This record gives sequence, structure tokens and C-alpha cells, in this order.
Amino acid sequence: MSHEKILRMNHLCTARPSLPAIRFLMCGTTYPSKSYSINRPSSSVSCIEYVVSGTGHVRIDGQELLLRAGDSYYLPQGHDHCYYADKNDPWEKIWVNFSGPFADGLAALCGVSETYHYPALNTSDLLQKFQYYAAHREPEYAAEQCVALLTQLFYRLSCRVNAPPQEPQAPVRRMLLYLEQHAAEPITLEQIAAVCGKSPSQAERLFRKETGTPLYRYALERKIAIARQLLTETGMSVREIADYLSFSDEFYFSGLFRRKVGMSPTRYRESGGTGLSPNPEAEAPEVCRERNTEQEASGAASATAGRHTPSAAGQAGTQPGHADSGASE
Repeated sequence: MSHEKILRMNHLCTARPSLPAIRFLMCGTTYPSKSYSINRPSSSVSCIEYVVSGTGHVRIDGQELLLRAGDSYYLPQGHDHCYYADKNDPWEKIWVNFSGPFADGLAALCGVSETYHYPALNTSDLLQKFQYYAAHREPEYAAEQCVALLTQLFYRLSCRVNAPPQEPQAPVRRMLLYLEQHAAEPITLEQIAAVCGKSPSQAERLFRKETGTPLYRYALERKIAIARQLLTETGMSVREIADYLSFSDEFYFSGLFRRKVGMSPTRYRESGGTGLSPNPEAEAPEVCRERNTEQEASGAASATAGRHTPSAAGQAGTQPGHADSGASE
């Protein structure tokens, strides 16, 4: 079995006669292997990588960095790159390699040129989208989309570097931040509660009291919001979106989307994101949202806990049960 999934990206070069280039070389996933090691003296490529699980080591400019699950790191071109998996706990990671003067300029503009390690910074959602464009080879706008993704990556790194000193966060604020950072992943109520040091029942009551919304419903609504964006801004199929958002299957996702939005994902895409159906008679009106509350509660695990297997992003690991246990309205 191969220890890496590698997707070539040569077709996504953005070179233009009058513009500096970003050359996207490859992206992929590295699976756990004790023998994994990369050494690039005076590297001609830059890379941004996210550690899904396990541990790894990075050496750059005389710095020794220990990378753990949940960390991101950036290695700019022109430096000696050396990184390898920990032999006792080899990492799994997702990554993208690129080069070109415009990439250096973006890093300098965002103030991240000399910061390499970003502990507990999740970039998996953006890195996974590179894999989508590399695999599908969409001829139109794919290169531009990848430039936009790289800009978002550098911006996210910049927000961490330039963030003001953090004050202790209130429990609900910590839960909201965790839900935002892991919106596409399968997570459990226990995981959400753990970030604020509460029991699951305490976390649920506190969240509902301060936001007016049950935890599971908030998680569902965030997934629907992401689905709207993916339907209008990418060519991902309904099945791919359901899988990316960790729903159990595309049929559950489509039914939930119809109840929440008033039309199917396909018709929403055809409407251009306006929510106005090109064929109104084809869509049954959403009569009573509250009538679906019980259905949503019974299926909340598909949106909050997701499948009972690890997601591609791999943060939450295996889910022992439904996230909405005790989270009903």
C-alpha cells in the first residue's frame, strides 16, 4: 500500500505574460509510515501542511519543530526543508506544494514569511479543496479558485500571527469557536463539551441559554450554510458535498437541505443561490418547520456527529455514538 496519495497540479499554473505566477505543483495526503522522510536542500517549492493525526518533526533554519495533530506549518521556498514522521507515532497529514514569486509576495504581505509553526490551527478544509480541483481538472476557473484558496490559507496563518493576546474565553464562546473550526467534520457532544470543561448536559444547557439555539441545531445550520456556499461556488456534486460535510449519505443530506432551504440542493444550485426556484411548482412549500423538529433530532448525528467512521479530515477520530444524545429540544 502506498504511503501517499499524490495529485499533480501542473495544469493549474496561473502564469500570464503580464502577471507573476503561482505554480501549483502537487497536493495530497501522507498516511502514517515510520519511514516517511523528506529532505529538500534550498527547496525550490513552498508547502503548507496540516497534521491530521500522529506526530512529526520539522527542521528549518536551525529550528527544530515538533508537530502534533491539529497543527499546521508553512515552509517557504529557498530554505532547507527537512521533515519526517515520528517513529513511535507517525503522522497523517494533508498538504499542497507550490512555487513562484506571487506566492512569496502573498506570504510577505500577510506577514507570515518567517513563521513556520501554527499550533492548533486547522487548515484542513482549504487543503482538501485543493485536492478536489486537482482531481477533477475542471478547465474553467480552477486555477483562479486555487489562487483564492492559497490567499485564504495565508490569511488564516496571518490571523494567528497577528492576533492580539488572547483573553480567557467564556465557555459558550469556546464552543462556538470549536464548532466554526470543525463545522465540516463529524464531532460529538462530548468533544464540544470538553473544550469548555463542562459535562455534555451542562454544555448543552449553557449553549442554549446564551444563544437561544440548541447545540445540534446550530451545528446543522452551519453545515447547511457551508453547503449553500459549495453549491454556488464549486462544481462539487451533491454526493461529494454530503461526504465533505460528514452526512451519512446524500439522501439524508438532500432531505435535510430541502426542509431547511425550501428546495433541493440541485434546484438551489440552478437558482444561482437566490433560493428562487426556476420551476416553483416543482417544489412543495415548506409548511411547518416545527413539524420536522423530531425528525431533525433523530437525525442530528448525521450532521453533528456525522458518520460512525473517521472523516477525511480526521480530527474527531471514531465517533462512539450520536452527538445529540441528550441534546433534543
